[in-house]
Amino acid sequence: MNALHRLGAAGCLAAACFALPSLSSAQSQIPSTSVKLYGIVDTGIEYLSNAAVVNGKTATVTRMTPGNMSGSRWGITGNEDLGGGSSSFFLLESGFASDTGAMLQGNRLFGRLSYVGLANSDYGTVSVGRIGGLFLDWVSKFNPLNNAVYAIKMMDPAFSDRLDKTLRYQQKFGPVTTVLQYSMGYDSVAYGAQGAGDNLKGRVMEAGVLYDGGDFSATLVYDQKNGQSTNPAAAMTTAVGGFEGNTDRRLGLGMSYKMGEVDLFGGYRYLNSRAIHLTALTKGPVQASSLFWLGSTYHMTPNLLWSGTAMYQNFYGSKLAPMSFQVDVDYFLSKRTDLYINTGYVINRGGADLGLNGFASSVVAGRNQFGTQIGIRHTF
Repeated sequence: MNALHRLGAAGCLAAACFALPSLSSAQSQIPSTSVKLYGIVDTGIEYLSNAAVVNGKTATVTRMTPGNMSGSRWGITGNEDLGGGSSSFFLLESGFASDTGAMLQGNRLFGRLSYVGLANSDYGTVSVGRIGGLFLDWVSKFNPLNNAVYAIKMMDPAFSDRLDKTLRYQQKFGPVTTVLQYSMGYDSVAYGAQGAGDNLKGRVMEAGVLYDGGDFSATLVYDQKNGQSTNPAAAMTTAVGGFEGNTDRRLGLGMSYKMGEVDLFGGYRYLNSRAIHLTALTKGPVQASSLFWLGSTYHMTPNLLWSGTAMYQNFYGSKLAPMSFQVDVDYFLSKRTDLYINTGYVINRGGADLGLNGFASSVVAGRNQFGTQIGIRHTF
């Protein structure tokens, strides 16, 4: 190698050495990314009285049931730091029946949740996709059993709403969080996509405010939902989704207070329904009702929880006024695995058809129902 070549090689080596610190600095400034796999598997055995009529007599049922305390699911979530207080995120969540392995939510792969979005520390968060309704995400949290089967969603399926084609904007002001969201059709799988020129089918508008003050928390939520059928003569039942020109309106209020080892809960929901009636037993064009609930959770030990709740719903203009009571004992074997016994009793005042699994679900109208679920839940 001649002198000129040796000089050039030395120069390249020196340049590379000087570049190493700056390269290391550039790598340290690459935005961080995280992706996580998670899930819940919940399965148990259920007993129900007055579940059906067989040979002219009411009959009981004993069966294996999935998702009793928490819907069984698996999901993937991730986020990326974009710098400057901004980040991107996504979540894909699949619900399944842990007793059979079948997919839920209309046999969708990611039927529980499926969304992507951007967040900024100053300007808030925007999400798009299949997103939880505010009665599910916020109001249902203000009862002791959250979204368990024998809990608030048995009184109104809106407490388990998941909305297709939804745009959500969320902003936080200290302990206060506000949300606005709009769905362009809340269930395209069951009722089909919207037609050209149709701006009513399955539309949902929601707004809410949540206060989290530590020991005391509260939320106020408004929900407005159009029917999913284009037929003006559509019956006002959940089976056909109601006429798109008719609207359901809900107002929900929930509160909780932590007092030592005891958590207290209470709430109210008003419904004015012209599209999707909770029960087919009210025949008028409008179904209006008020729902009240109270409950508590006692943290007896770090591993043992006792919860109880009472709910009452009055349907205006009719005699229907069902009541329900639930008691749950939850023992945690570890941070990830717990055993539970969840027991409920429904009083179908006025001939109502409320069952522990919801209206007109495994229950004889007008008959009271006792039920219990014993199971195991594991999270990962």
